[in-house]
Amino acid sequence: MSISALGYINGVHIIPPGRYYDKGYRELFAEAALKALESAGNPDIRAIYIASALSELAGEQMAIGNVLRDYSGIRNAPSIRVENGDGSGGFAFMVALNHVASMNDGCVLLVGVDKPHEVTSLKQNKYASYLLDSDYESYFGATPVVLAALMAKQYMRSYEYKYEDLATWAIKMHERGSKTPFAYFKKAAKLKDVLDSELVADPLRLYDVSPFVDGAAALVLCSKPNSKDQAVGVLGYGFGASNSYFASRNDYTVLMSVTEAVKALNPLNDFNGIVSVHDTYSILGVLALESLGLCKRGSALRLLNEGYFDPGGKVMVNLDGGLKAVGNSMGASGVYQLASVTMQLRGDKPFNGLNAEAAVVEDMVGVDQESVVFMLKVVK
Repeated sequence: MSISALGYINGVHIIPPGRYYDKGYRELFAEAALKALESAGNPDIRAIYIASALSELAGEQMAIGNVLRDYSGIRNAPSIRVENGDGSGGFAFMVALNHVASMNDGCVLLVGVDKPHEVTSLKQNKYASYLLDSDYESYFGATPVVLAALMAKQYMRSYEYKYEDLATWAIKMHERGSKTPFAYFKKAAKLKDVLDSELVADPLRLYDVSPFVDGAAALVLCSKPNSKDQAVGVLGYGFGASNSYFASRNDYTVLMSVTEAVKALNPLNDFNGIVSVHDTYSILGVLALESLGLCKRGSALRLLNEGYFDPGGKVMVNLDGGLKAVGNSMGASGVYQLASVTMQLRGDKPFNGLNAEAAVVEDMVGVDQESVVFMLKVVK
């Protein structure tokens, strides 16, 4: 049975994230872009969309698309860069999807690329604080992890959870990452490991925080499915926003940008398939499940501990280990999510045998500032 989609993901490539001191933005972009095009049969492309949050700060390069496409030898397609913090990947995909939906026939290339390890860890954390309101939050020392910690505290207090319950997120993500070839963390974690790790912002510990990684991932998005391989169609999307100023929000136990974004899709209370959530911090992964409508408010941690979101279940969450295990490549992270979910739907190794037909991907800017949600389905 055919489906009507806004566009089709006909090719993907993922560079395993890490610390690439021997490669720059150009090398990472070229490898991901050219291999994704090859996997799609090397179609002609109308445009190149680039998701990057740090190219000026870490790469010291504006108008980076011109440099990247020329280095890669792709000189017949204009480039459009999308910057929206660590949500750049999802929003770039949305813009590229709108372009494809307006064409009768054609393809575009989307590449997410960022290199946090071009700078010291001190600068990495400083740049991450730029995701907040620079005048009224980051200027006074606020950071994304501090805001996430406040959300975790209110959630645990409101629904009577202990930190050991929250620690299950990190444990399960590390377990899934240990089976994912492109995960940054491939080592499983036990409860003791999480409890003994450094306290970053009470109650969040080191294992609750996704690590900064360098990397690039690419997608070939077309108006028609690839005839030679199984393709994945994008059925729809929605995007939403919350209050930029954290102190002006009424409830820290719900992600308002996600609840707004998901309104454009069918209710997900009966959804069956794969889910990828943007878990820069463990609490954001938990809250995303509830804000998407996949479970009742306050129930996600209980269901997580009971195995409801495990592989083989009705709703399978972050099968690759999420940002917690794969890593946070800032502007590229959303493209990693989309590429990984495409591989999961196609049954590519190591995700063979899943037999899932639908997926939901949620990408977020900062700590619930803006979000975009996509519905994907296997083309048959």
